[in-house]
Amino acid sequence: MREAPLTDRQRIVKGFVIGTLGLAVLFASPAVSLAERPQIPIVTYCGCTCWYSGAGGKTTSMQVTFTTDKSCSIYNRQTCYCDGQTCYPKYNAGARYKGELFGCKNTLPMKQAEPSANAPAGGVKPPVGAPGQGPAVR
Repeated sequence: MREAPLTDRQRIVKGFVIGTLGLAVLFASPAVSLAERPQIPIVTYCGCTCWYSGAGGKTTSMQVTFTTDKSCSIYNRQTCYCDGQTCYPKYNAGARYKGELFGCKNTLPMKQAEPSANAPAGGVKPPVGAPGQGPAVR
């Protein structure tokens, strides 16, 4: 059986539908392929040496490791804080000594089983005086 020929109106509607779908595919394809990929935070593992004047004014150095989302080199010559056993790249209320960071460079990520160089023996605890802990500053 043969189909009846299309009327002018049916041809116009068919052309409109096909044209609209074609344009939708044409404009949607690049948008999908060029869509921004989800940002994955990059973690940089840094290792530095903190030089400080310890008890009796004796110059001491201690390794500091930490993670950041910035380049390690920007931490060179920044202040570090030490309590005699551990040094920190950020303020720690328990720290008695203040020093400077030197030789900051990228290091490989630590293995999951390895504690970091500045982790206390009893596990990692937030430093005293961290936001939301300890007495309020007056």
